[in-house]
Amino acid sequence: MKSFFDLIVVIPVGPNSNVEFVTDTINSFIFHTKSTHKIIIADDSQQLLGVQLQKNFPNADVVKSKKSMGAWAGLYIMLSLAYRYAIEKYEFIVLLKMDTDALVIGNDPEMEALHLFKTNPLVGIAGQYPSDYYGKPWNLHWPKARILNRTTTWKFISNPVANLFLRRLYNAAVKNGYKTGESVFGGAYFISNDFLKVLHQKKLLPNYRFKKTNLGEDHFFSLMAKASGFELGNLSSGKLPFGCAWQGLPAAPWQLIEDGKKIIHSTRYWQNMDEEQIRDYFRNKRQIVQSAKAI
Repeated sequence: MKSFFDLIVVIPVGPNSNVEFVTDTINSFIFHTKSTHKIIIADDSQQLLGVQLQKNFPNADVVKSKKSMGAWAGLYIMLSLAYRYAIEKYEFIVLLKMDTDALVIGNDPEMEALHLFKTNPLVGIAGQYPSDYYGKPWNLHWPKARILNRTTTWKFISNPVANLFLRRLYNAAVKNGYKTGESVFGGAYFISNDFLKVLHQKKLLPNYRFKKTNLGEDHFFSLMAKASGFELGNLSSGKLPFGCAWQGLPAAPWQLIEDGKKIIHSTRYWQNMDEEQIRDYFRNKRQIVQSAKAI
């Protein structure tokens, strides 16, 4: 019988991952959640970073790649292996994917997602969508061009087997209302168990034919969601938990707390603050709360 958890957390690590920072990201999640959970480290480092992290978190599982998958579609493959492992070994409601430069800064970061997937089971993946932190729609020019190049132009012949399959997915997604290039931002997102099971049934966890396709994993999973009849969900507007940007934080650390955000990306920098300073800021916040509880 499979063990049950409210959620699974998957964190992919690569050769340049900082073990100290990844440890801090995992600690931030553990500190702020009360739900039952299992942490899975998707290790594509080829340096046994997953094993190092497992020493800090003995209950975490490690899914290790046999050879380097790399970025872009390689990350889609690496994550697919971890997602497949999760649904084959455990029962759960939702899965939270967090990059190593994502951080949890608020209590019960999963509550809104659990509610969303329960009340609207057609939502397959949810997070920072459809706009950036300030409500401006994402610029879809780059992913739109990549998808159209692979599916509708002469570049189709560069990898015809993969691109034919991609075109079938794209056509199915468009019929279901897909806006070419749209996606739930990939730095951190929730994905439903139901959607993952459909992907597994369709042998898309992973599809190795996509290895040389230069799309991001968030574009793959969002496209597959729409092609499979699922919707993309908003967990970022207003007081909803996600506060994400591609490079650096979308707002000052203290502003993110004031705005009620719970899951943020990217900790790389904010103005003159570097990653270590940003992480120290939020770690100190956790320590203050912990000290108050001990009194």
